[in-house]
Amino acid sequence: MSASSDVLPLILVALALANLPWLNERLLAVFPLRSGRKLFWMRLLEWMLAFGLTALLAWRLEMGCLSSFGSFIGLAECPGELHPKSWEFFSVTLVLFAVFALPGFIYFVERRRRHA
Repeated sequence: MSASSDVLPLILVALALANLPWLNERLLAVFPLRSGRKLFWMRLLEWMLAFGLTALLAWRLEMGCLSSFGSFIGLAECPGELHPKSWEFFSVTLVLFAVFALPGFIYFVERRRRHA
């Protein structure tokens, strides 16, 4: 896989992870809650965790660590190098992740309105 072919799967993973906290009532999409309802701050925290996971995946892909599983999890050397990034890159990335989460957030708000 080349660097240009890694972009589409990364965008699809980011789209799925951005919407996941808004579309389910389980903590981290795995653990059921006793109350049965997830609070807004829990969803926001999950969303930020998903952003961090997406950023970690993008960082490993930029380093070229897809050659083996050992290099992907950090047990072997990665052949790539990181390009310098400034605050603008990170702010645009965060806003893009928020735009990706918009369909799930709208569904969450409309579902809440329908049940009220």
